[in-house]
Amino acid sequence: MKSASPLPVVFAAFFRAGLRAKRTRVFILLALVPLLLTLLVRVVDPKESGDFFTKVMLSLYFQLLVPVLALFFGSSIVNDELDGKTLVYLTTVPVRRRAVLLGKYLAALLLAALLVAGGFLLCFLVAAFGRLGEAAAWGELGVFLGAALLALFCYSALFTALGAFMKKSILAGIFFVFGWESVVQYFPGVTQKFTVIHWIKSLLPIPPGEGGFLIFQLQPSPPLPSVLVPLAAGALFLWLAVLIFERKEYILSDNA
Repeated sequence: MKSASPLPVVFAAFFRAGLRAKRTRVFILLALVPLLLTLLVRVVDPKESGDFFTKVMLSLYFQLLVPVLALFFGSSIVNDELDGKTLVYLTTVPVRRRAVLLGKYLAALLLAALLVAGGFLLCFLVAAFGRLGEAAAWGELGVFLGAALLALFCYSALFTALGAFMKKSILAGIFFVFGWESVVQYFPGVTQKFTVIHWIKSLLPIPPGEGGFLIFQLQPSPPLPSVLVPLAAGALFLWLAVLIFERKEYILSDNA
């Protein structure tokens, strides 16, 4: 790691390691579940596959799969090194700590993005098979996929910062995903704007009356703030993660 720019070296090393990890294979299977469900519905009732995607699959992706993948990939960036007692090697090599954290974060983000984008693309193609010749269908796919990747960036940056701050961050992350995000988004008024999912849902091109429980009680924000807020929040969380990782002294004992 004596390269003038160690970030690409760190990124490449951990991306290759992530591809070989057992956890990634498990998440690949998890990402295929929505595809299998959509295929099943299309075989049983082809006319219902589009509604099934809008009302069920979008909820599954945006409220479960994306935040859960971000939680496990983000929280593992520092905690895996603590659990494996390998953090000392990463922090004593002649590479700045921020390069280590950002390299690992980019590798984890790319892995998660490939899983989400691959599964989401296949699922959408099956659901919208009869509309693949329409430009509107591809436009919807671009918006849906862009919103999913934006959510992944913001969530993963948040959980990276949380993992840099505390060892058992995955427990706090589970509370955030299945507690705060899953409940507060349905509160009326301005309260729902204090969730990440509110801004993401505001971007989805779902007509009124569709979307099922995903857009229940949604009072959408304008498109531009809905893009800028998650971007700014993700950048802030990532900056906090770097700041914490550079300044915190980690204890590698079993009861840390």
